[in-house]
Amino acid sequence: MEPDANPPLAHDDPASAFTALRGEVSLLRRAVEGLTAERQNAPDYTPTLTGLSSRLGHVEELLCKVAESPAMRLTPGNLAASIAKASETARSGDRETLDKAGAALRASIASINGVVEHAWTADRQWRQLYWTGGGGLLIGALGALSILHFFG
Repeated sequence: MEPDANPPLAHDDPASAFTALRGEVSLLRRAVEGLTAERQNAPDYTPTLTGLSSRLGHVEELLCKVAESPAMRLTPGNLAASIAKASETARSGDRETLDKAGAALRASIASINGVVEHAWTADRQWRQLYWTGGGGLLIGALGALSILHFFG
């Protein structure tokens, strides 16, 4: 064991008590002087803290803008509804275009069908005319033969 640095003092000896007190006060004074010197040698953090404060203010402004943006208010349900609405809007123009194209196609088909029907009707009429003409010619020829044969 180490011997005591401060042996127990006798309560009767005022001189040794004052000596011990003087040593303690001297030790206390050196400690206070060391703290003062440390405080004087401590760096000044004011510029750094000022810069940090301004950056934090800027970050806070940005976070407020982000929090107020419409995207932050979207929930999965809201997002699905927004997508459905946007797709309906986008498809409505396509639907109108398809409806117009369908109507134009139906009109074109009807026109073509009319032309084809007209051509078939004309073809039937020509065939009927040929058959009628041929039949008339045949009847006329037979009639002429029978008259020649009868009178002849």
